[in-house]
Amino acid sequence: MQKRRLGISLYPERSTFEQDVAYLEKAAKLGFDLLFIALLGAGDRQQTIDRYKPLLAKAKELGFEIEADVNPMMFERMGINASFFHGPLDLSFFTELQVDILRLDLGLNDMEEAFLSKNKEGIKICVNGCNTQDHVGHVLAAGGDRDMILGCHNYYPHRYTGVSLEHFEKGSAPMVKHNLRLQAFVTSQNPEAFGPWPVTEGLPTLEMHRDWPIEIQVGHYVMMGYVNDIIIANAYATDAELEAMAAANSTKIMFHMTPAEGLPESMKKRLRMNLSVRGDSGEWIIRTLESRMLREATEPFNTVDIQPGDVLIDNNLYGQYAGEVQIARKPMKNYGKTNVVGHIDPREVELLPYMKGSTPFGFNF
Repeated sequence: MQKRRLGISLYPERSTFEQDVAYLEKAAKLGFDLLFIALLGAGDRQQTIDRYKPLLAKAKELGFEIEADVNPMMFERMGINASFFHGPLDLSFFTELQVDILRLDLGLNDMEEAFLSKNKEGIKICVNGCNTQDHVGHVLAAGGDRDMILGCHNYYPHRYTGVSLEHFEKGSAPMVKHNLRLQAFVTSQNPEAFGPWPVTEGLPTLEMHRDWPIEIQVGHYVMMGYVNDIIIANAYATDAELEAMAAANSTKIMFHMTPAEGLPESMKKRLRMNLSVRGDSGEWIIRTLESRMLREATEPFNTVDIQPGDVLIDNNLYGQYAGEVQIARKPMKNYGKTNVVGHIDPREVELLPYMKGSTPFGFNF
């Protein structure tokens, strides 16, 4: 697993300059370096420059790459020609704001998006990242500049409108196929967080993420392996969430475990080892390489039947397997030789299919 770029979003029409700058500074200190802004509801050209230019200059000072959400109506309102049908392309308005990426909220046709990607200002073009019909392949075939094109999934403020995991995977496949940068959104659970619209039921890409802690949302994307940028869609995430998100963006997955009552210290010690997935782990359990190297007796403890997400340590009755730390993928009968020492967060059970051979992991408890 690789670390991902982390981003935040700001909505200056609904906040103050001072609040936004404070949030930018907190995020920058934690390694965030991508800023998403929505220009869909911005005022006229001069109002937009007056409101956004000082803020985006500060973001640039702090090292942020800036991505702006745009659509044809916004182009028209600002007097921007973005179509080869109507004369030379001119994106200097965005250069003045120091925007690096234009995310096309309402896509154009293949040729227009290819045309946009070759703008003289050097601004990257972000296409819809959840189109299952390989739209981006058609843009490339129409002459789009591969180095200037990326994809981004949408976010969804209305509960139950976020995409399913199956749709996300199908929509991401063309971006993966063409080896292009891909972005997706996570949502803060701060009850005061807001987005660009009055509806505030969270702003995730995946519906399954809507009520998840932000670090588990991030862990899910990190473990998928093909999402390059992870952006908090609503503002403002709490300080604790920013810190948790930065910590979750790691090459090592950390599961949140509730230990079994009365868990002996010797077993806690084993769970705190540097662990990684055995390459031959099967469909029933995730096995570890290192855990049996700790030569300490493991007496029987809590040998109840096993459920998905249970954290296990084989006890001395299992002979040479004694001391092996495992995570259950499926329900299993316990024959008294396996200790059920805890259980990971039920939402993290969804992450287990991504646990491949040599993946490093650990437990927070």
